[in-house]
Amino acid sequence: MIALLLANATFFAWTQGWLDAVVGAPAHAEREPQRLGQQVRPEAVRLLPAQVAVAASAPPATRCLEAGPFDVTEVAAAEAALAASPAASAVAGRWSRLSTDRSGVWVIAVGRAAPPEAQVKKITELNRLGIAFQAVKAASGADETLSLGQFDTLAAAQEALTRFAARGIHTGHIVEVTPPSTSHRLRIDAATPQEATTLESLSLNTPGKPFTACVQP
Repeated sequence: MIALLLANATFFAWTQGWLDAVVGAPAHAEREPQRLGQQVRPEAVRLLPAQVAVAASAPPATRCLEAGPFDVTEVAAAEAALAASPAASAVAGRWSRLSTDRSGVWVIAVGRAAPPEAQVKKITELNRLGIAFQAVKAASGADETLSLGQFDTLAAAQEALTRFAARGIHTGHIVEVTPPSTSHRLRIDAATPQEATTLESLSLNTPGKPFTACVQP
């Protein structure tokens, strides 16, 4: 009985904190008031919605930018300006040149379209043979000629000229209306917002052809 009373008295003393210094285990160490007292500026803690938390941790959105189209001389100047610009150093090695080839246009001509009186005989002959024709202007800016057909390769025009000769047209010759060409664009696929602002204001020594949003991302 005495032992039980002694045990109860000891437990009561511990729960009141009277024995903390003796046993080394505070009776109220895990209670809420003590925890709150240990917090640093608890009023500054805010819980964020899941969507906001994800957005805050996501990397900034990037943009696709390109400049052009340039001919061969312009693209060389633009590349040199881009490489030499300290402001564009962040995108060094990340831009690329995209080139697009465009075919030329050739026609088979049988003489000048003007003056009309000089072509009466030729037009009569073409009508008799049932061969269609039209007036076109050569790339050199020369007078209009009577064209028997338009072709996107020189080889195709040469083959057609042979066929016309077999039908009795021996005065035809090939005229280049539009020469073949290659256009170039400079592209950066993933520019950060800060890089995009820098590139859009960058001078490429090609007036009127700055970096803008990609036509086909």
